[in-house]
Amino acid sequence: MATLNDVARLANVSTMTVSRVVNKSRNVRAETRARVEGAIAQLGFVPSETASSLSRKRSRRSGEIDRSEFVSPVSIDQRELSSEETSNVSGTTRTMLRIVRAAQPISRVDLARRLEVNRSTVSEIVTPLIASGILREAAPEEAEHRRGRPPIGLTLRSDRSFLIGINIGVRRTQVGAASTDGRMLADESFDTPSDSHIALEQIRSVVKRLRASVPGRSLVSIGVSVPGPTDAGRQKLLFAPHLDWRDVPVAEALTENEPGTNNAGKGVPIIVENDATAAAIYEARRRLRARTPSAQNNFILVRAGTGIGVGLVLGGEVYRGRGTDRGLLGEFGHMTIVAGGDPCACGNRGCWEVYASAAGAASIYLGAGASDGDEMPPRFIEIVARAREGELRAQTTLARIGENLGIGISNVITGLGVSRVVISGRIVHGWIFIRKSLEEAVAQTMAGRLSNWSIEPGQPTGAGLGGAVEVAIEHYLSDLARSTHVAA
Repeated sequence: MATLNDVARLANVSTMTVSRVVNKSRNVRAETRARVEGAIAQLGFVPSETASSLSRKRSRRSGEIDRSEFVSPVSIDQRELSSEETSNVSGTTRTMLRIVRAAQPISRVDLARRLEVNRSTVSEIVTPLIASGILREAAPEEAEHRRGRPPIGLTLRSDRSFLIGINIGVRRTQVGAASTDGRMLADESFDTPSDSHIALEQIRSVVKRLRASVPGRSLVSIGVSVPGPTDAGRQKLLFAPHLDWRDVPVAEALTENEPGTNNAGKGVPIIVENDATAAAIYEARRRLRARTPSAQNNFILVRAGTGIGVGLVLGGEVYRGRGTDRGLLGEFGHMTIVAGGDPCACGNRGCWEVYASAAGAASIYLGAGASDGDEMPPRFIEIVARAREGELRAQTTLARIGENLGIGISNVITGLGVSRVVISGRIVHGWIFIRKSLEEAVAQTMAGRLSNWSIEPGQPTGAGLGGAVEVAIEHYLSDLARSTHVAA
């Protein structure tokens, strides 16, 4: 059965907006209402009557006018809500915390506009968060130059806690400590060992040092970005083809006891996420800084570096799939685009990432010119540098990469039904040489002819460690939303 969250995701709005449409609020734009009603019809959604009926009963008891069209789930006694409605309340609080963190300091008026709710609803959510010390209010700095009384801006308190992000890359591993508003406090990096046990032991040592480097703060969560699919519980790396790691219990390894040593993350939630999904979270949160609701549009994140991974964002939420197979979503880098083609690290032949990744550019480059066979494969950044200097061979290589990238992207657009694409990873360094052939490849496909597609570059490097930090912050904000709701 379809849920309120399903409708919100399909209509690309918040669950609060869906609730207002269901409750026949007059305070919803016509185009937004039409989109939500279309999603309700498409999914066959049957709204719960609990929230509206409770609101009407409360109004009648107090002798007030029935204002059920303005009722939001957050304004109802939580003990009387169904589990689905409780989840919706927590979801709204989490979305609000995300926006505050991304756009802080932000006034309640701006926050209400971004959430598409009444200001009174924002106050109901914000009040317990301020009382518990999660949020604080202060006049925004930019308001000092305005006339009249400056608005009060909400900010997320970041002076008492911190998070750790761990990006396990095929070549380099990065570990960073960040404040809860995303500001990096300290970080270290090292070459990724070929042995997973050695790699995790080094990570444990770095985490221990980072914890000691930020005294006076409590560690609230650890996010780990890994180069391969994870299990449904986001605790284990299932397979990293380019490292040849299989079934690595990452979360368990970072919490296990060792005689005479302190645990790296004992008692702290550890979330293990595929690097493309982590990058998608990073890009989705980065877009929340925009002042328009369009920042939560659906998009596909294609992360291309040593390999290729895909993340999917629907209505501002990263979609991971369902059930026991949810960790496999996004492994499009290993779909075949050349039958019987070159071998891939995963064991298949002709995979997309062999022909369209930053690592794959070296093979194309070596095959594009005369060579005595002893020429060392150049790094991707070196190929880009040569292209900038005018070398035709390098420019041709990057154009080929763009064409191959476009072929795969067209398949992904067709398969997922989402036509907005953001590209991140090292491949972005060569964007000016890749873009034209990529767009031409997409334009000649059915997806290119039938959809209103767009492709834009994201972050070339920041989404690595940044993505891992976002995974940790996302878990932290979700926990805050749930705990604050229960306490209320």
